[in-house]
Amino acid sequence: MSTDDARMAAQCCVPRRIRPAGPLAGLCRARYRVEANSPHRGASLDCVTSDCVTSMNRLTRLALSSALATALAGCAVPVAQTTRLTGCPEPVTVRMEPAVPGEGQSALLTVASPGADSIILRSENGLDRYSAAHDTLLAQVTSDFGDSLPTSRYAVRWNGELLSRLEKPALITVCRRGVCYELYHQIPVELPEANHRTVALTAGYDAVFARRSLVGSHSALLFREVLNSGTFTAQAELSDRLWNARAEAYTGLGLRGGSLDLSRVVTGGGEVGYGVAMHLDAVRSDWLPDGESPVLADRTAWRVGIGPSLMLRGITASSQLGVFSDGAQTLQIVSTRISINGNLTEVRMPVSLSAEKTFAFGGAIISRRREAVERLMASVHVVNGFAVTVGLSTHRSAWPNDTPSSDFKASETLMTLGARYAVTW
Repeated sequence: MSTDDARMAAQCCVPRRIRPAGPLAGLCRARYRVEANSPHRGASLDCVTSDCVTSMNRLTRLALSSALATALAGCAVPVAQTTRLTGCPEPVTVRMEPAVPGEGQSALLTVASPGADSIILRSENGLDRYSAAHDTLLAQVTSDFGDSLPTSRYAVRWNGELLSRLEKPALITVCRRGVCYELYHQIPVELPEANHRTVALTAGYDAVFARRSLVGSHSALLFREVLNSGTFTAQAELSDRLWNARAEAYTGLGLRGGSLDLSRVVTGGGEVGYGVAMHLDAVRSDWLPDGESPVLADRTAWRVGIGPSLMLRGITASSQLGVFSDGAQTLQIVSTRISINGNLTEVRMPVSLSAEKTFAFGGAIISRRREAVERLMASVHVVNGFAVTVGLSTHRSAWPNDTPSSDFKASETLMTLGARYAVTW
């Protein structure tokens, strides 16, 4: 192994075939070993003399090994991995970059043997084969190496251990001066863990930075405020083969409300389903200065919409038509919604996301009564159960007055930063 590969080895392969035993053959735990000396080489690292090796004392080697072990602890997966299959005078090395490709990813595999006439890499069943008529073979291998058909695989648990590493057998043939010999190697693939969770309960707190304004006749500024406050939120979500459901409630200074989203698969096969989605929410905002006009009086506004949806486990995208009412007027609405909960997707993702764009209008051919909402909220799962959330939303409203130039127009922008704790099962 070379120094620039950080002396990392995930396994040592020998020129004889080794079959893993047990009911989960081919799967192993993800682990790495830092080696100062490889068992497949002689007294040197790169066929140098013993004098070069002894120039580094034992204490220095231990210090370097300790530092490297610390670096590996901070980096879960090495960028590249080099394994020496045979030592001098006819060394054969295999380099993988990245060291452990994930399911669906590819890796650059390099087989090098100085002075070799040809090198052949093939899967054990012979379905995949790469060759080079010189001493270096470059191959772009994928996670389906050796598979006759693309297959989705997931990590499994065995006696409490997560077996996330699949070792795929490969044969390397090296020919030199008319003599060929065969080496056995294994190509590692990192498997995702299948997600069997269907329910997620989440609660948290957001710090809110709000900027609000109201303009009246001839764009005269009637009200403006900038303030910091907080909002408590709670959310429950259900996802299975046919249903996605989400309920949310929040309360804070000058703003409180709740919402319910339901999606049902109607048709579709495989992972993607097509169905119907419904949204219902109610919001009460108390910041408008109702002394300016009766149309600005505090009211509870509600919306309901329904439309077609595209669904996966934990993911819903829909376009909806519906109605909006603030108790004084009823408007038509069109909206687009996207919801992703990484805790409930087929393979757990470290990110959850919700996005909404809604426009409500009514009252005339050219509507002067309007409501527009744009919202984006993202959560990044930091450690088990805990997530950091960031969000941005804008809400713009317009109410007709005596003349179009005197219409009331309100604008509210909210920026949030908070934390969530989730329980899933």
